Amino acid sequence: MNYKLYVGGYGTESITRVALRDGRLKVIESFPAINASYLCLSADGRRLYAVGETERFRGEPGGSVQSYDLDAAGRPSQTAIQPTSGELPCHLTVVGDLLIASNYGSGSLSRYPLDAQGRPGTMLPLIRHEGRGPRADRQAGPHVHQAQLTPQGWLAVSDLGLDAVFFYPAPEIAADQPAALRVATPAGFGPRHCAFPRGRDTWYVLCELESQLLIYRGAPAEATLIGRVPVGDGSAPNAPAALRLSPDQRLLAATGRGQNVISLFSIGENGMLARLTEVSSRGDWPRDVQFSPDGKYLVCANERSNTLTAFSLEEGRLEYRSSVHVPSPACVLFSAMQTEG
Repeated sequence: MNYKLYVGGYGTESITRVALRDGRLKVIESFPAINASYLCLSADGRRLYAVGETERFRGEPGGSVQSYDLDAAGRPSQTAIQPTSGELPCHLTVVGDLLIASNYGSGSLSRYPLDAQGRPGTMLPLIRHEGRGPRADRQAGPHVHQAQLTPQGWLAVSDLGLDAVFFYPAPEIAADQPAALRVATPAGFGPRHCAFPRGRDTWYVLCELESQLLIYRGAPAEATLIGRVPVGDGSAPNAPAALRLSPDQRLLAATGRGQNVISLFSIGENGMLARLTEVSSRGDWPRDVQFSPDGKYLVCANERSNTLTAFSLEEGRLEYRSSVHVPSPACVLFSAMQTEG
């Protein structure tokens, strides 16, 4: 199977289309966009959404979100752009008819109703987190890093600055100020990304400040921390970045930027994790990693070395296949379009 990818990153032409053919990467073309560091697709795969990760937009504090229609070949054309009113948006997700942006800099969520053409409209009131964590250098205030819909119908929001994952009931997420349940992580750990396998009561939190992958069991109201595994060898700070589930929900991949590694874990029947392998990302500062839809490949975005690298999965091992130059890549998104042969 051959695939097309969208890669988001930093710069003035920060959306790039890339082909993956039998493990070989090839750049197709790039498109104008300012700091499109995170991308997502509509449910039908026909529209692309991107953040503009900036501290100011059109003279006001905050970044932006953009929507794009995709033509038959997958080329994007912009249809709308809206301010986030929150600084440094770093993550996007679609929940029903809402587009939700996570604003790292100001610790808030921006929500946009999507019209029939999938364009984001006027933003709903910001959801703001308040407080601080024990690390004065990184946790002087809230830092929302990710929001995603769980299989159980919650919007799970990771807040690195507050050492917490907030769970909002998805049916209430369009309310002016929805109430959330708060699940605390250990102090100073800085939760960044989560993963929620289907059909399980265990879930996982990747922490940036302590290079740990935490294992929780149970619904938000009674969630319990039952285990933890390191990302990296513990010899140096590792600044974990991305956490991704495989398509069959049996594997987890995590990146560690300090040691430039990709860690691959298997998920046991009891939800506990076993490390299968940990390999070099073959680049500097692996910001994101993503499984191909068939689960046979991993593609890694190495932000500081300006490279994408591809690996094949071979019986629990990761085998390096290819690399290609892409300026400051930060997000890997597989297109819904694919071709045989």
